[in-house]
Amino acid sequence: MLKKLVYCLFFLFSVSSYSQKWREIREFEIGPMFNYQHTSLYVANDLFDESANEGFSNSGFEPNYALGIYGIYYLKPKIGIGAELFYDRTSSSELEDDNHYNSLTFLPYVNYDPFRHIRNLYFGAGIGISFIQEAPEYGSAVKEEDIRVITVPIKLSASYRIRNQVTLELGLHVEAMEVVMDHVRRNAIFFSMKVPVNRVFGGYR
Repeated sequence: MLKKLVYCLFFLFSVSSYSQKWREIREFEIGPMFNYQHTSLYVANDLFDESANEGFSNSGFEPNYALGIYGIYYLKPKIGIGAELFYDRTSSSELEDDNHYNSLTFLPYVNYDPFRHIRNLYFGAGIGISFIQEAPEYGSAVKEEDIRVITVPIKLSASYRIRNQVTLELGLHVEAMEVVMDHVRRNAIFFSMKVPVNRVFGGYR
């Protein structure tokens, strides 16, 4: 019985110490993220129409979403180093309704505040890796070996941080590598909301 009591006291002391250390990391955030995004494909003109001229153009944009988690540590007073892990959906007006991309993306990024008198406004950039879970059917126009299952997304953004409550972000995702070799890249314009749950429920002021 005494041994169990000692173990319980040790466990409670460890949890208390860990919680205190967690509170001392004043500028660390972790929580869920949600992106409302308009997605499109940057495609070779002859992919959907063999009689079209050579070159590339954006197909029509479609509303979509991304869901995931994020974490970021703000180095006082100007720089934040973070990462996102999210699942997203990409469709286009050129594709049929049941044809779309699903992918899981890990994206490290850096936020920087260049201003002296405007606080909590950050400009961000990042590069990551995206794992394609589901891809559209392009038919005979695309060879199966030309469809990539891993791509490299790039993020550019501007965000406003309401400390301890939410970060609102507007940005752009583009791909450094084609998702279909020499034919297709994905891109998106997004609006993101990130909620730092460790700060919302952490008793910070």
